[in-house]
Amino acid sequence: MVYLLDTDGKDYVFTYGIFGVQHEELTSEKATSISTLYKLLSSSANRVDHLQDESHGLPRQGPKSTTFVAYWLSSADYESWKESSPVKEFWASLPADAGVWREVMSVPKSRFMFASTLPVASAMGTLLPLKQSSDEGYWGVYRHRLSETPDSHTDPSDTFTSAYTTPTKAKPDETRKIIDIPSTRSTKVRLGRVTISNPPDNLVFVREGQRHPHIPPAETAAWIEHISPHAQSWISHIDTERNKNGVVAFTTHIGHENPKPEVVNEEFDPKADLELNTEAVAEANQLAYFIDLAHFEQAGRSYKAHVQMRNKLFSLYGPGGQLEKGKTVLFVELCVLKSKDLDAEYIGCAEGTGLMYLADL
Repeated sequence: MVYLLDTDGKDYVFTYGIFGVQHEELTSEKATSISTLYKLLSSSANRVDHLQDESHGLPRQGPKSTTFVAYWLSSADYESWKESSPVKEFWASLPADAGVWREVMSVPKSRFMFASTLPVASAMGTLLPLKQSSDEGYWGVYRHRLSETPDSHTDPSDTFTSAYTTPTKAKPDETRKIIDIPSTRSTKVRLGRVTISNPPDNLVFVREGQRHPHIPPAETAAWIEHISPHAQSWISHIDTERNKNGVVAFTTHIGHENPKPEVVNEEFDPKADLELNTEAVAEANQLAYFIDLAHFEQAGRSYKAHVQMRNKLFSLYGPGGQLEKGKTVLFVELCVLKSKDLDAEYIGCAEGTGLMYLADL
């Protein structure tokens, strides 16, 4: 059983915004940017998730980046917020080395999908009701779910195929343009503003999350033994073999969910280290962009460790499984983006940030 977002009966056009602040050193100026951005987002968005980069167990003095994932059920509300004086003033006032960026996607329901393993509110699933579905367990399920939410914004015959592919995936008679994605990204700061004005059609954005709210020790042990090794291998593969998988951008994060958002607004601490906040609900996140849905699907079904992880999850959490009544929540959100759907800008950011690479296409 899986739980999908119930968008029946309404012609939704969502706005899904990712906003970030990079801070090699968390100066007072950086802290002010983080706090101001969070309060501006919270004044309008229907939901704001607070993430930070993941340390992967390595020692450090604190997080190096802060990311907010903001949701608007109506893209018109986002546009009104974006054009408001406080927002325009904040964005215009950022210095050339600000380290602040945004990637904003405005997509109709026909190009958006949310699914969760349990009827527990996460991400977009906190804003709309969930409905039970048995549409799971096969390759291509995301594509099929998208086809089940038709609207006037998307041609039902659209295959969401990109005009680009990678050298690794190109066929001998390839007619598509070749995009060579570097395996490593420069951390050199690029001063000034970089705007992505004409990204290719059919980029796919994916947010995957794993929430472990107060799970029992036996479930933790089973997860560490049976799932974690495959998951770590898959994440490393996606991050390092970008041409092989068509991965334009990939980052890993941790997050938390405070049950009283109004308290967060009043007491938000831009210098908080979420890894040390034991009172929060721990959540791991992976944010990725793929060239298109076909590259994303092929990456998943062609990598052995990912197939093994998927099979283990079904056997452990499925009917009769050891963790059939487990409390771990897995959720996924996916957006298929037309060129006009995306608005991205980077101000004083590291050259490897997000979709900045596409500015040179």
